Amino acid sequence: MKRVGSKQPGVVLAAACAAQAAVAFVSFGLPAIGPELSRSFHLGLAELGAVLTAGLFGAGLSLIAAGMAVDRFGTRGPMLAGTALGVIGLGVASSARSTPVLVVALVVFGVGSAAVPIAGTGALFRAYPPARRGWALGVRQMSVPLGGTVAALVMPALVRSGGTQLTLGVAAIAVAISGAVFAYVAADPPRPASGRVHQPLRNILRSAGMRHLLVVAAFYIVVLQAVLAFIVPATRAAGLTAFVASIVFFAINVSAMVSRIAWGRVADRAGGTRRARTLVEVGIVASLGALLFTFALHAGAAVVIPAAVLFGFGALGWNALVYVSAGERAAP
Repeated sequence: MKRVGSKQPGVVLAAACAAQAAVAFVSFGLPAIGPELSRSFHLGLAELGAVLTAGLFGAGLSLIAAGMAVDRFGTRGPMLAGTALGVIGLGVASSARSTPVLVVALVVFGVGSAAVPIAGTGALFRAYPPARRGWALGVRQMSVPLGGTVAALVMPALVRSGGTQLTLGVAAIAVAISGAVFAYVAADPPRPASGRVHQPLRNILRSAGMRHLLVVAAFYIVVLQAVLAFIVPATRAAGLTAFVASIVFFAINVSAMVSRIAWGRVADRAGGTRRARTLVEVGIVASLGALLFTFALHAGAAVVIPAAVLFGFGALGWNALVYVSAGERAAP
């Protein structure tokens, strides 16, 4: 396999996964300590929701800007700047004593963290040929539920030991180390003499099939967020125990990790020409899984857990396919 600069593609992939998992540890792990945050900051449901989604909101605000920065300046500079901003946000959040300060600090973390998925995607595009990009992006996207799962196991213990200050402090250290390592490992391509390596946004949106891809991604992400937000309440509302609901949520996360690699492998077949077809197949599996899960809710734990695995395999498995499809369509 070819090298990227002086780094093996596997090293780039491992570093990208670590950086993404560290961000997901915060963005998708905070719900694990939601009750503790509610007690510490005297939060109502709306305020708790604002705290738990502040990081994702910040990332959403800055994704396009982060992409433009990576295109213009390469990977290392934006990664180091984004990592520094994210660490500062987490540092302030760890010492926050009021809800507004906590929310704003987590938004700042999110703004900084937006560089991680953008820089990671670009680095993996350079490291892997088309026939392996789906798999590589699938592995990288697997680190999102992995980071959330690790947080669900670790964050409650950290809160018991040292409160939110220790918890967010540990998260800041993880983000700092992983971000710095990835910035070092990710090799930037040679810059052209003109210095221009990016396309205007309007040209990207005009790329063949790009708008259709974005519409599909918008529908898919609504389903993904709905699954993550409502799978546990739906299980509990069907009369199943909290223990069963926790197993369902864990099973869906494991299914998401496996499916992102599996669907990436499928999309890489025929030299990487199955991207659109695989996205359709993901939707079919998600639709069948949703129907099966709906009926399984009233059939007991022995049925609802396998149904949740199938549902998650489709509904949470598409991310890498959209990343690689968009990147290939937007290539200059």
